Amino acid sequence: MHSLFRKRNKGKYSPSVQKKSISSKELTELIERLQKNADQVEKNIVETDSRMQNVSKARSRTRGLLPLPLPSSDKLLYVLDGDAAVARHMKHPQGDMITEDIRQLKERVANLRVKHDQIYNFPLQHIEPQVNWSTVIEEKQDALSSKGFGTDLPLVNSQVEEHNIFHNEVMAIGPHIVKEGSKENLSDFQAKYQKLLAGSQQRQQDLNSLQDYMQRCTNKLYWLDQQAKDRTHYDWSDHNLDYPSRRRQYENFIHRKLEEKEEAINKLHADGDQLLAQNHPGKNAIEAHIEAVHADWKEYLNLLICEESHLKFMEDFHKFQKDTKDAQELLKKVDTDLDQKFSPEFKDRYQLESLLRELDDQEKALDKYEAVVKSLQERSQQVLPLRYRRQPPPRGAHYTLQRNSGDLWEVADSAGDTISAPGVCFMIPPPDPEAIALAEQYVPPKTNNCKNVLQQRYEGLKADSIGDAASVRGRQLLAGLEKVNSDLDKQEKAITANLRPPLEQSRAVQDSTERSKDLKNITNEVRRIEPEKTRKIQECEAFIESVPNTGSASLVRNKMENTNKKYERVVQLLSAAQEKVEVATNLERSLQQGRDLLSSYENKLVIDDTVPEDLRVVDRKKEELLVSVCPVHMLHLQNHFPKAVVTPAPLTSWTLPKARLDRA
Repeated sequence: MHSLFRKRNKGKYSPSVQKKSISSKELTELIERLQKNADQVEKNIVETDSRMQNVSKARSRTRGLLPLPLPSSDKLLYVLDGDAAVARHMKHPQGDMITEDIRQLKERVANLRVKHDQIYNFPLQHIEPQVNWSTVIEEKQDALSSKGFGTDLPLVNSQVEEHNIFHNEVMAIGPHIVKEGSKENLSDFQAKYQKLLAGSQQRQQDLNSLQDYMQRCTNKLYWLDQQAKDRTHYDWSDHNLDYPSRRRQYENFIHRKLEEKEEAINKLHADGDQLLAQNHPGKNAIEAHIEAVHADWKEYLNLLICEESHLKFMEDFHKFQKDTKDAQELLKKVDTDLDQKFSPEFKDRYQLESLLRELDDQEKALDKYEAVVKSLQERSQQVLPLRYRRQPPPRGAHYTLQRNSGDLWEVADSAGDTISAPGVCFMIPPPDPEAIALAEQYVPPKTNNCKNVLQQRYEGLKADSIGDAASVRGRQLLAGLEKVNSDLDKQEKAITANLRPPLEQSRAVQDSTERSKDLKNITNEVRRIEPEKTRKIQECEAFIESVPNTGSASLVRNKMENTNKKYERVVQLLSAAQEKVEVATNLERSLQQGRDLLSSYENKLVIDDTVPEDLRVVDRKKEELLVSVCPVHMLHLQNHFPKAVVTPAPLTSWTLPKARLDRA
């Protein structure tokens, strides 16, 4: 059992991925407090009005203090003002209605005070509630100094909401500052308030920046977690036949989106470092999220490496299965062709002689099928047993896998200790017993059976053969023409086999060059057959002239015409094949030259660390590249396509190569 990468250490902090939720608890408590205080003011108004009516009836003119509930109502009205401001800030749907109700309560209290002055003959004066604002500011300052910063997103969200209420309370103190104390201590009093206000504003900014950064990190951690689950839950066994679409998805992400994701991770890291450099008070939370994002991103890159390896394993496994199936069909077809072609049925003595000679040549041609079987047997030793990813493998000293049911596998280390890890992190090494057994069951085709049957038939015909000289000569000529036709059939099949498979994209130029060489060998074989064909045709023409009206002459004439047509068809097919391979070779060489050109551009541009801002430097770089690279490429194109007009394309910009996937 091999691990594709080492398990990471999650570090001191590992913030969980949670969604942001906005609680309405504080708003509910605020509305309840508003209702309670408003009810108390209403009660005080009723009580005060009742007392003054009793005094009026008694016609009492005794001077006294204001009835007790009225001053307490002033204090409650002040508190109601602050709470109403908070409700409006939090966009309560009845915020305006609450403000209007408080205004009406103030009017009623003011009317009661006017009525009181009329009864007690007191001069009209406004009595402020007795609030020690200096003490309030000090208490607020102490509360602000004692507050810290949460290390997880839900707690920070709650702190943001709480501090918004706190900050509104601090701002509500401002209008009362000028009324507190004497002019001598007003400056000191205002300084304390400004310190409190500045501290509250700074905490509000710090909480907002911390909340924003933690939310961005949380979103990225959630995405990384989903990506990890997708790869750990994916079926990497032999049952999964949808691996080609997974490969396309993987390649598309690597070439188009990985760099974008890496830039987003780097920006998160840079923003976190910037906050730390500014001595942000939420240092612990920021460091924890930086470490968590970095660790999960590193694990994600390792999972990408694992995914690439598993895709390669699956491709090799299924390609081997397909090649073995194709080999089985091919070997079966070769055996069938041999049985049909070298069947002794309806063959005379001379035809059997020809088949026996051809069978000796056929043995050399069958050597390539033996190479196919040997190649499959060698490849079977390297195929991974993917079925063991869904079934327990055979036990033995070589294996350390304990259990592989589910996404987590239990494995034992060298000390015998059991650990659990995602199955995607491991590969079960080759060989695959099924692949070996599959490859060893194939046997290259042999000619022994056909040869024995033909030999027996030939000996029987040789002992019993009788006939006139013309019939014997005609059969000899037919056997000779059959041999020529057989050679031409062999070359026709070789040409078709050369053209049918597509070029291997990983070595297209080399593949097309090899096919061109094979066609040259086929051309030499056709040239070797041509004199033999001409000689046989001349013998047949002489035979037909000597016995023109016999049945043997008619058979020989038909066979001769078919042989000429066969030869012309092979020559035409060979000419077309050579032209097609030559065009393909030139095209692939041109494409390779184009790739080399782009590579040379990139090699020259990668030397520059950054893109220059001065356009004159860009122009000089364009001229340098055109002078050093383009003439070579233009000369190559003109050699292969002399009729084409080749002009170098202007360079507009260049970029540094994309970041490669580092293997952890």
